[in-house]
Amino acid sequence: MRGRVVVVGGGITGLTAAYDLTRSGEIDVVLLEASARLGGNIATYRQDGFLIDAGPDSFVRTKPDATQLVKELGLGDDLVTTASRRVFIVREGRLVLMPAGMALAIPTRIGPMLTTPLLSLEGKLRMLGDLALPAGFARTTEREESIAAFVSRRFGAEAAERIAGPLLGGIYAGDVDHLSVEATFPQLIAVEQKHGSLIRGLFAAQRARQGGPPARSGAAGLLDVLRWLRRDETESPSPFYSLRDGMGSLLDALAARLPKRTAQLEAPVERLRRVGRRWQVDFAGGAVVADAVVLAVPANIAAGIVPDNALRDELSAIPYVSTATVFFAFNREDVDHDLDGVGFIVPRGEGRIIAATWVSSKWEGRASPGQVLMRAFVGGSRQDVNVETASDEALARIALGEMRRLMGSLGEPKLTRVFKYVRTNSQPIVGHATRLERIRRRLEHWPGLFLANGAYEGVGIPDCVRQGRAAATHALESVTGEVSH
Repeated sequence: MRGRVVVVGGGITGLTAAYDLTRSGEIDVVLLEASARLGGNIATYRQDGFLIDAGPDSFVRTKPDATQLVKELGLGDDLVTTASRRVFIVREGRLVLMPAGMALAIPTRIGPMLTTPLLSLEGKLRMLGDLALPAGFARTTEREESIAAFVSRRFGAEAAERIAGPLLGGIYAGDVDHLSVEATFPQLIAVEQKHGSLIRGLFAAQRARQGGPPARSGAAGLLDVLRWLRRDETESPSPFYSLRDGMGSLLDALAARLPKRTAQLEAPVERLRRVGRRWQVDFAGGAVVADAVVLAVPANIAAGIVPDNALRDELSAIPYVSTATVFFAFNREDVDHDLDGVGFIVPRGEGRIIAATWVSSKWEGRASPGQVLMRAFVGGSRQDVNVETASDEALARIALGEMRRLMGSLGEPKLTRVFKYVRTNSQPIVGHATRLERIRRRLEHWPGLFLANGAYEGVGIPDCVRQGRAAATHALESVTGEVSH
């Protein structure tokens, strides 16, 4: 008798898990999706000559999981990258260019950092102080710390507030005073532990990638780093990939690889029950018995399904915020700004939107000739706008007003579209990493049950792909004792 695995959730995580499981050829797979479409937050639309990615429009190429999957699905030739890395940050009501060479808010070039108006002279010198500070400098707790506390320790409060806060917090639409650095950017913790200085760590990593000798320590090593920081180089390649036909083409390719009738839409799962050594999954319109279950849904949804009260409490405790993405199309000749870059980020206190992207400047083929496409992000951890209660018209009015205030004349929109994401943005706040450990221990009591979602170990597409593939591997092992391909 063939084994069976049920995957709950048809977003990128669940689709990846189902794809890997069906490739094994050894088990039956059932994918249950509550909505009328697959894809979750990823969705691509074409309208009036514009290509609109309603959710994520790209993924980082430095994490290989998504790139590998794209190539595996035969979409490698469709990978595109943006020609510009220019990003602006709002400072005192105007757009200021982020210093070139910033990597996760870590400076890798000294010239742009010393000339930026975003920081005072004292703030700039404090950033360079990272070179001399030991690992763990000024850390006040042995437990997790916030992004703001970590960046302030390494680079000072100014850098945390004016650069790192909006840059790193914006990824999660969250508050860096509460987001856990261990849970959101564990690579920064690893660099500090290994090298002390984050700047030294990035220098050592680049030298290793280029096949150079190991970074030296002491005064000689410091001189090497300073020479590296003073280099005058052309703009490095963008760290982001997208797909020529939008991110929805990745979903289409995954769905096309699934056997017919694998996915059942409009089938929200109501509960899981343990039946002997198997699982019964009750969903709207029916039930299915399986040897293993992959819950690839947000933690707040999984909390209402799992059969364990302690596990339910842990999942329910992961906070969520709501966001909205507002798209506008304009006649290019009506827009004052030169749109030379990918967009801008809005620090807390500088406006009512989180950020804005100049979509048609960022990616080719997104707008009709003579037109430009932009989008603004609203909501998140900020209290300026209540996305859940505001109408689409109100959200569009707020976003348009803020973009005009910061960019100048835009003319009248030729197209406006609003996409709401209500309580879908998980917030890995301080304590998240230890919470995940407790969740893992509870799952040990429920063999054959696996969790995979952006709520747990990273929100980006590569993180979700990695978690989906890992869950598929564990589920297959639990059913057959063999590892998936």
